[in-house]
Amino acid sequence: MKKRILIAGYGTVARELVKLIQENSNKIKRKYGLEFVVTGIAGSKGIVYEKEGIQLQKLVELGVGSEALLHFSPDLSEPTFDQDVLIDCTPTNIENGEPGLTYILNAIDAGMDVVSVAKGALVHSFKEIKQRSEQKGTRLKYSGATAAALPTIDIGEYSLAGSTITKIEGILNGTSNFILTSMNENELTFDEALKTAQEKGIAEANPALDVKGFDTACKLLLLSNSLLGLDYSLKDIKISGIENVTKADMENAKLRGGQIKLLGRAIKENNQVTLEVAPRELSQDHPLIHVKGTNKGILFETTEMGEICCTGGASHPRGAAAAALKDLINLYR
Repeated sequence: MKKRILIAGYGTVARELVKLIQENSNKIKRKYGLEFVVTGIAGSKGIVYEKEGIQLQKLVELGVGSEALLHFSPDLSEPTFDQDVLIDCTPTNIENGEPGLTYILNAIDAGMDVVSVAKGALVHSFKEIKQRSEQKGTRLKYSGATAAALPTIDIGEYSLAGSTITKIEGILNGTSNFILTSMNENELTFDEALKTAQEKGIAEANPALDVKGFDTACKLLLLSNSLLGLDYSLKDIKISGIENVTKADMENAKLRGGQIKLLGRAIKENNQVTLEVAPRELSQDHPLIHVKGTNKGILFETTEMGEICCTGGASHPRGAAAAALKDLINLYR
């Protein structure tokens, strides 16, 4: 079965996805009977489009971003929505969801399925996108937007199908977890740990989305709306980041046998759900206390199955790209 792909955005995640499709094409065809053909890649300056499929090896060698697309094909065309599936890898924009929102809605209107790695459009317009997808009979997957390689939404949707989820707790941001782990293990201040993370390329030059808790809040919002049937927005989440966690806070937690983690929590009580992102001290018996470095973790509490916990998940572009590839395979296998 051949599926034609349009990728929106050509940053590091999209480039890694292109590499994964190229490297694993034979295995995917042999194991799943699927042939993924990238026919279009849209950047900020236009789109590369080849009906029979883009020469992926040639494109990968040209680097990343719109400049790579320009070198590949100086005559960039306008986006066309005549493929089978859109993969949204555009930059996250939680203010208005663009440019991903327009790509997603246009793709759905054209009858295309959608795989999203970017969070912006989903956070901003989740209800609209879901309703439009249902009306048009298309399908939507976004595990890459809900903690990348860590299979958070997959567990909730498939492994816990039929169960009543009463709580979701997650360490959902690898950058913040690396900073807090460094503070705990190396007795660093927040500023010192942040500098280390930036030097290692783990934290951005402007790490606000990560350390102020907004990235965690976005992922928690998507998980909660999807798995708990909510129609919440970011304003419904109480958000605190880690920038005010002190060295003394970490030392005092350690003396009590605990550790401080940035935790996203959705708690359902008496048919009401409260959402919160905040640094919290976890005790030694909490399953997520052992999540260290850039790793992430998710804990579900259910009425029927008890506690289900999953930890790990690579926090880098290749891990996010692998999540998108997994979604692609699961759409059509």
